[in-house]
Amino acid sequence: MHRFLYLHIPKTGGVTFRNIIENAVQADRILHLKDSNGLMKCDEEELRRYDFIHGHLGLSQVPNTLNHKQITTLRNPIERCISTYAFWRSQDPDRLGWSNEGASKIRAARELELVDLVESKDFAISESFNNMQTRFLSGAPRRETELDRSHLQRAIENLSRMDFYAINSRLEESIDIFCFKFGLFRPHTIHRLNTSEHPKKISTETIERLQIQNELDMELVTWAECNFASQMSNISALMPESLHLPT
Repeated sequence: MHRFLYLHIPKTGGVTFRNIIENAVQADRILHLKDSNGLMKCDEEELRRYDFIHGHLGLSQVPNTLNHKQITTLRNPIERCISTYAFWRSQDPDRLGWSNEGASKIRAARELELVDLVESKDFAISESFNNMQTRFLSGAPRRETELDRSHLQRAIENLSRMDFYAINSRLEESIDIFCFKFGLFRPHTIHRLNTSEHPKKISTETIERLQIQNELDMELVTWAECNFASQMSNISALMPESLHLPT
């Protein structure tokens, strides 16, 4: 069986996608990294024990020596930002298990409007609403580095070299291709996991601000969607008429 490293960009449908792999791998062969720097703290021998490694990791946090298949999921940036805001607002900051940073994000989302989070001076908050997908995939450090078009180009180059990426808006098709390509069981029904009810009204001002702040991500996802469509047409001739198997 193949071994996988899933770079889980928050609120891209990653929990739904990774569930497909988790169901195919023994529980003791899965490493869930809650600390984004956790991968760099593990030695190579330890990492070879795992068939599936996943977490909120950017490429800057992945050692070059790791030999797992690299996969990720992308999503329309505006939808991803709104989903992030909705998720944070739905959580209890006093629940056990949140880090101090996680709890502060939740409190901010409960107290402030989305546009305020986009423009926040606290990078731990604003990072999630400003070209986060480009940051993760360009290899830019997870700190206050201003992104430009050179980061977008690196993100596209890195994405083109990845072993697989899924598109949230075409998640079921992505799962079809992924399961076919890597020989995994494709469940008959795909359930969307870890979803939150979106705010009923997002102002035009906020949408416009999100578009400005996520210009690089908009281009990255547009490139990915076009390339995905090309891959889909190339592989569809090889796929059976249906990959939906009885559960």
